[in-house]
Amino acid sequence: MKINHTHSEVSRRSFLRQSLYAALATGMAGSIPLRAAAMDCLVSDLPRTLVNLMMHGGADLRFLFMPAPNHPDAAYVQLNWAARRSLYAADYLSYQQMFDDQYLLTRDPLGGPSFGVHRSAGWLQTEIEAGRAAIVSNAFCSRNRRHDQSILNADAGNPELDILNFDRSGWGGRLVEQLGANANSVELGGSLSTFNKGSILGARLGQVVHAKDMRKMALALPDSGNPASDRNVLARALQSYYAGRGPEVLESQPANWPYQIFFQHYNAISAFGSAVEGRLQDCQALPESLLSLNLNSAGFAQQCRNLFDACQIPDVLGLGVLSMSYGGWDTHDNQANEASSNLSDLFGNSGGLATTLQAIESLPYVATPAKNQLVFYFSSDFGRQIVANGTGGTDHGRGTYSLLIGEQIRGGVYGAMFSQRESNPDTEGRVPLQTAGADIEGLTSTDRILQRAADWVKPGIGESVFPTAFNASQEFNVDLGGLLPS
Repeated sequence: MKINHTHSEVSRRSFLRQSLYAALATGMAGSIPLRAAAMDCLVSDLPRTLVNLMMHGGADLRFLFMPAPNHPDAAYVQLNWAARRSLYAADYLSYQQMFDDQYLLTRDPLGGPSFGVHRSAGWLQTEIEAGRAAIVSNAFCSRNRRHDQSILNADAGNPELDILNFDRSGWGGRLVEQLGANANSVELGGSLSTFNKGSILGARLGQVVHAKDMRKMALALPDSGNPASDRNVLARALQSYYAGRGPEVLESQPANWPYQIFFQHYNAISAFGSAVEGRLQDCQALPESLLSLNLNSAGFAQQCRNLFDACQIPDVLGLGVLSMSYGGWDTHDNQANEASSNLSDLFGNSGGLATTLQAIESLPYVATPAKNQLVFYFSSDFGRQIVANGTGGTDHGRGTYSLLIGEQIRGGVYGAMFSQRESNPDTEGRVPLQTAGADIEGLTSTDRILQRAADWVKPGIGESVFPTAFNASQEFNVDLGGLLPS
């Protein structure tokens, strides 16, 4: 569906078009593709794209997944229920009653035991049973329980880091470097992170686009509707300032003129923002399902709208990898309500991802539907302890589950979802499910998983993006080779 433009919108587009052409003509548009100058919505197939969705705070995915009441190890089920009983309403008389009320019985496509998926994540449950979602059990992205260090390790793609140094590359930045100079890490959330950073010291954001609001990426222009507003006053002042200092001024100044970089940035930002806005005005309008998307997190709803638009103009963005985030997982108390709300936004039948992917199915394509080119990887600081605390929550842990969702995924459960180790005494006679502070055991390093995902994006680049993955830990008898096609 095309956008119906008013006269003022057409005038604005005319200005944006002229700004773009001027910037391109003066060579100030950086690496913006020339086809971005086309003011009709040219169809471009989405490249294979990883979407890294960071769940800030340490998500308790043992709350998302629970063993079925008829799980083969009945003793494990009862110990697990006793360890986590306080997370649920006090009026449940049995584990069976709680499970029937809170969880959806789910089949493992790889033939393992059935298990429960929390009812707030109905869309995820459908994706698992359809074979489009993989659960890698006993994964870890960090060896410690500190938020700052663990987030850094997850973003850097190296679970073994133990120095809190944020001036380093992230795996998203390294991935786009392997895709070429015109590829970008596109951040759809509120702020850039280590994930987006490249490997060149002093220029780590050289291949990054921050798309906090795809529909407002162009620089502000004067608007006759409210001429006295602060925004309009500033827009007129800046427009007048730079209009009097065009390319001819730059040409008359030496290369080391201290103000040179300001004008270069202005021209490049003007051109890029204009290219994005102009193309989106000619592409599909945001569907009503996304405009009216009402989530517990308004910020995540905006990221979902950005995701839809990013899939419309991958060539303008130089799309190489996408970054999203969802906070609020530090559930030391009131976990049932907080986690259920978060899970509903992410994985519910009416949640952000289900709604967005349904909208993406409507996009035109040349050869491959955009939905088929997306793989979502869900990361978090760390897991949480398997024994609930005394305030209806769980404390910082280490091991967790890694989730991948996409049409290309060979779905199912990889690894022991509910390890017998947790219900058996250790060398000191302690049973983890009866011991405060016990973790899900971290057996599979997440860089092992992500190396496979990077090789799906472009065969052969995984080792360069994750240089330490070749000797990283992996759970015994777990084969990740078929997780994604080459």
